[in-house]
Amino acid sequence: MCDDDLMTGTDTLALDGSRTVASSLEQNGHTYVETRITGSAGLFSCTWKSTSEAHTPTEAKRILPDLCADFIVDSTGKSWLVGPATGADLVSVAAGTTMWGIRINPPALRSLLGTAADAVQDSKIAFDDILTSRQARVLADALSHEAVDAHLLGQLWRGLEPDHGIEGGYSALISSPSTPIREIAADLGVSERHFRRSITSAVGLSPKLIQKVQRMQDVLTLSRGAKLTLSSLAGRAGYADQAHLARDTRALAGLTPTQLLREHR
Repeated sequence: MCDDDLMTGTDTLALDGSRTVASSLEQNGHTYVETRITGSAGLFSCTWKSTSEAHTPTEAKRILPDLCADFIVDSTGKSWLVGPATGADLVSVAAGTTMWGIRINPPALRSLLGTAADAVQDSKIAFDDILTSRQARVLADALSHEAVDAHLLGQLWRGLEPDHGIEGGYSALISSPSTPIREIAADLGVSERHFRRSITSAVGLSPKLIQKVQRMQDVLTLSRGAKLTLSSLAGRAGYADQAHLARDTRALAGLTPTQLLREHR
């Protein structure tokens, strides 16, 4: 998730003249930099670069589910799509490795792939198996040369836009992750069954799981502000109680709430 709350932001100017925000984080020999993308018709949210210094020991990093999917290229020449995750993934990055990625706006995933997004849930798929040969070649080259901009993306996905009918429902889920799904569907004037099926197909995750992931991410965001007890964090993030928070962090991250905050605060 492109999250400036974790990082220090500076303005940069994109090649197409649009304003973006670059953010960076350095920790234990690893550097992560992300840059907001504007003018991409809402298809993508940011590009990012992750570098592990040559002297850094190889270690597994826990990647938490964040509702997003990414196109990724690494310094060995591999390129792949990472689909939306239903749980944490332990990823080992070798010393001296650089990875470049572009994060897909969740409501745009089905439009970009041309197929139901839940087909790529918890998946890692080579560019050549999910994109046209031109898209795969041009995107991989542009990512590794840090040359991705809105104009290039417009050329690769000409005239494509997110499903605007999905955007409202998705926004309601992440802005009100404790509101019953039947109420959100009713507010949008559709049946609960239709809403569940359309969101899952477009975003790759069920409405219930979207809300669950968003609540956990809200806990992490809240924990970086004022010092709060676990009970207070749970209440402010919309959990029924602290036990509810504990069940969800176990299911999504494989950690207790205390372990989660210690590792990802």
